[in-house]
Amino acid sequence: MPERQERDLDALFEEVIRDHGPRLQAIARGIVGRRFAPEDVVQQAVSNLYEHRHRYDWSQPLPLVRRAVVNEALRLLRRPAMGSLDQFDMGAEAPPDANLVQNETVEQVRKAIDQLPNHFRAALVLCEYEGLSYPEIARELGITIQQTKTWIFRGRRQLEQKLADFVKSGNSVEEQR
Repeated sequence: MPERQERDLDALFEEVIRDHGPRLQAIARGIVGRRFAPEDVVQQAVSNLYEHRHRYDWSQPLPLVRRAVVNEALRLLRRPAMGSLDQFDMGAEAPPDANLVQNETVEQVRKAIDQLPNHFRAALVLCEYEGLSYPEIARELGITIQQTKTWIFRGRRQLEQKLADFVKSGNSVEEQR
């Protein structure tokens, strides 16, 4: 690759990471939950992509980098657990003065999402948090649009089931006030 193109690609990498870093970390956090640090997921994904940068079409860099983050997050989830290291809380903590009920709700939703199968979680994160369309999600995950719809539907149903008791108990607390 000529030197000028190499410099342009380096600048493009820096721009994508600068402009979309927090968004990429949010995607990673949504998929890996508290099992891995989202910053590490993004860093590894970007490093891998940069190492093989000459293989890719960079006309649309954000979808390419986003796909790399999703793939890295799923790769990490597929590898064998590392004993007690998975038990450490690597997620960001809510500020101490935040609303207690809201914190509990967020915590319950995070736990429920963490319990979903990896493929359902990835599809839901891309749909709900990233706002991607079904064709975009299918492309990101390398599956069909019908499979995307199925995973999102089943993921939502499982999430609903996992949160049913919490929702019921939350409503009764509200009624007591």
